[in-house]
Amino acid sequence: MSDYMIKEMPVAKWDEAVPLGNGKIGALLFGGIFREKIVLNHERLYNKSEPVEIGAISHNMEAIRKLILEGQYSKAEQLYKKSVDDSYESKKGIDPYQPLGFMYIGQEIKKVFSDYIFKLDFKKALAEISWKEDEVLLKRSTFISYDEDVICVCIEASEEGYITARVNIEGGSESKGVMEYTLDTDDDFLVYKVKYPNGSNHGAVAYIKGINGIKTHDEKNIRIRKSDKTYIFVKTYVNEDDNKAVSRIKKQLLKCDYEKLKRSHTKKWKQLYGSVALDIGQSRKAKSNEQLLKEAYNQKASKEIIHTLFNYGRYLLISSSKKGGLPANLQGIWNGDYNPAWSSDFHLDENIQMNYWAALSCGLNDCTMPFYDYFEQFIEDYRQNAKRVYGAKGILLPLAQTTDGKFNSHWISASGWIAQHYFDYWLYTADDDFLVNRAIPFMKQVVQFYEDYLIMDNSGTYVFVPSYSPENTPVCENRSSICVNATMDVAIAKEVLTNLIYAYKHLDITDDDSEKWQDMLSKMPEYMINEDGAFKEWLHEDLKDNYYHRHQSHIYPLFPGYEITKQTSLEYYEAIKKAVDKRLLVGFSEQTGWSYAHMANIYARLENGYKASMCLSNLIKSCVKSNLFTFHNDWRGQGVTADWFGGNPPFQIDANFGFTAAVLEMLVFSKPAYIRILPALDEKWEKGSVKGIKTRCACSVDIKWDIVKKRITVTLNPIKSSILTLEIPMGFSDISNSGCKIINKRDKKYVDIEIATGTTAVIEVSI
Repeated sequence: MSDYMIKEMPVAKWDEAVPLGNGKIGALLFGGIFREKIVLNHERLYNKSEPVEIGAISHNMEAIRKLILEGQYSKAEQLYKKSVDDSYESKKGIDPYQPLGFMYIGQEIKKVFSDYIFKLDFKKALAEISWKEDEVLLKRSTFISYDEDVICVCIEASEEGYITARVNIEGGSESKGVMEYTLDTDDDFLVYKVKYPNGSNHGAVAYIKGINGIKTHDEKNIRIRKSDKTYIFVKTYVNEDDNKAVSRIKKQLLKCDYEKLKRSHTKKWKQLYGSVALDIGQSRKAKSNEQLLKEAYNQKASKEIIHTLFNYGRYLLISSSKKGGLPANLQGIWNGDYNPAWSSDFHLDENIQMNYWAALSCGLNDCTMPFYDYFEQFIEDYRQNAKRVYGAKGILLPLAQTTDGKFNSHWISASGWIAQHYFDYWLYTADDDFLVNRAIPFMKQVVQFYEDYLIMDNSGTYVFVPSYSPENTPVCENRSSICVNATMDVAIAKEVLTNLIYAYKHLDITDDDSEKWQDMLSKMPEYMINEDGAFKEWLHEDLKDNYYHRHQSHIYPLFPGYEITKQTSLEYYEAIKKAVDKRLLVGFSEQTGWSYAHMANIYARLENGYKASMCLSNLIKSCVKSNLFTFHNDWRGQGVTADWFGGNPPFQIDANFGFTAAVLEMLVFSKPAYIRILPALDEKWEKGSVKGIKTRCACSVDIKWDIVKKRITVTLNPIKSSILTLEIPMGFSDISNSGCKIINKRDKKYVDIEIATGTTAVIEVSI
């Protein structure tokens, strides 16, 4: 079991349903054979509020800074909050993501069922429910056409004329007061239309096509009796003229051919999903999700569930992020609540970044495009934020947003963290056009903000104030999360400047900007180490670390950044080890699903495969439900995570993606001109292979290993010629090569090689 999952039983709640998606349209299948419920989702369906005028708070910033520098942190926070409250003419909220509708498929059951199975095929993005009624085999298959945005359902039976079914679409049980809907029916079409009080609208049209049989309708359903096979085709629309949209969609649905759509969809999906293949020695024996989760509950997670969740993360990203659309939000593309937790928004202090940590490594470049498109559409909002809050040039991104980027947020580092993903895209793809026209312009606007925001102390060192380490608060008098010199703020500023300088050097640009950025780098505060030897979260003696927290923002220079490695700064590297261990040992009960995923990535960077695996195991045993969705925290109250939401925590997809990223980090680490092979291999993964991992060296890596036989084969396929260092942390006794030139060998761990575009380099390693 690896490229699919099996569920033994249907479910009652949408957040345990099986997800389908084509990057734009989503569906959640509950799995009932008598009454199937399907949540319909559309990536652009947000309950948009009326625009709110926002005033400036920059006139109070000098006073806020003065209070912070005097150590009066709580008074500074009070003044900041009052300034924000005074700046809004009315309360400003984040527009919530909405379900589009709920489709029901009722199917007459003539005998008590047996042999029920619900399977989701990751390779085809196809869900199949099958069961028997005595000797009659029945099956219901569903997919969402990748190119045509059509939800396609096929109901079939092994006996002719056996199918009797009905189809209905309606609003959810919690929709009253939120929106109003109508449903029109005839013998072929269901037309579902929704209006919100603000005038926005959306809808869906379903076309029912029966092979033989008799079709009828009533006010709420289309019914079909004695059919050999029945097809249901559904298309949705958002904020279009209802009549025009319905007319257009009806014509499109009449042309739908299930098998033709399925062939085209499967071909496209296999291209996307097949870019990476992993084998960690997992069993090929099929086990249900329920079996896998039960096995993982009281012991370390098996290779089978690790492998399945790795592939599931890739499946979910392709399903919820498509070129030309929106990025994956807190729930990807799937939501059954009209008032979802955190509005199912785009959280910029961890979550949307985690959603895309694995994307480029998996070669899903097109899936990352919505990420960049989304932020670029709000550049003017971000410029206004910078001006309103700090009186500064450049851009200031908010902590969270959906349909606009206009918020008064004092946190300065969302912009730079997003900029990291821009620079990474160029590193992975060697796309100079993207670097020149998208990455550099975005990064320069981030730096323009720093030029106005940063102040200097008497020693000529920059001071970051106000400063914030998401979402933690230091231990000190008059404590507040608004303080000074958060390590993350410093690390991200250094990273953006370093990346800009690197980009200009690559493009052979020499101008005053490069010199100015170098000068800014030289004035950054130094990192600090606590008395207990742990890497410090705030670079100020008065601000003591709070280890009881889920965020690990100060670890940014190690992960997701790569400024600190054991080679570049061993002292800080060891201090980071201690800081991370503090979180896991002292503050483990304050962790969440996504924080365990984050911690697994960090431990992979620290080359600790055992602890990385334990974090993934903790995540599985506490925050994964029967559909393998990840949840914010443990609903069972077992003390492994924070105890939030009264035992009913929300589904939150970031840990699904972070899980995949962590497995990748355990197998390969890369930075410009440097690749580390199998840095954090789990001890049980003695033999295996991985194909198609992309790197920041603009080359893909395939690895085949056998620890017992002490052999590793590394295959590199570059998209540009380069010289790079290959690190084998296990050490090597012998090494041979073909398709590349070995320039140097060092310390039985490092090999400097030269690779050329269009060639395949193979390095055989004896460990």
